[in-house]
Amino acid sequence: MSVAKPGAISGAVPGVALATARLWLDPPQRSDAPALAEALADLGVARWLSRVPHPYSLADAYAFIDGCAFAAMLGEAHTFAVRLVADGGARPLVGMVGLQGLPADPELGYWIAPAHWGRGLASEAAAAVVAFGFETLGVAAIRSGVFEGNAASLAVQAKLGFAVTGRSRVFCLARGCDLDHIDTRLARPAG
Repeated sequence: MSVAKPGAISGAVPGVALATARLWLDPPQRSDAPALAEALADLGVARWLSRVPHPYSLADAYAFIDGCAFAAMLGEAHTFAVRLVADGGARPLVGMVGLQGLPADPELGYWIAPAHWGRGLASEAAAAVVAFGFETLGVAAIRSGVFEGNAASLAVQAKLGFAVTGRSRVFCLARGCDLDHIDTRLARPAG
């Protein structure tokens, strides 16, 4: 993973960019709103996320992006657009990943558009953000979790070393109800 320092990205909202073997992670821009709205309009994605309404509109996407910029300026979150680095330099938006609740109680969240499921992109993006949280931000631990039944996302967290710490009930905006939630946590490695 390589890190570009704050302010090093021309035209970006406050934040950093991260690069992996296949991905470019940078703060979401207003120009991402149509792709964001299209991906989150899919109930197959929204049903696994706590704070995403369904249906998801272009106005929702703009509000989310503006909220990401504001939270970054306050130092409360780092949200990254997940972009697949393609031949010819194209970087289409394929998902989102980030840490919320900074600095005291960081929580990892992520999603990948269905057309890109099964390729390890969530694991790759989440690993980069976890490393950023520990190495750059110096957080002591990161929490996450999944709604019961989201085996693929739980596997991503297990692959990164997250351990199940308990269960809770969490409201899912898209489904309009409280759902069983598996809570996970990862402590910063010693050394």
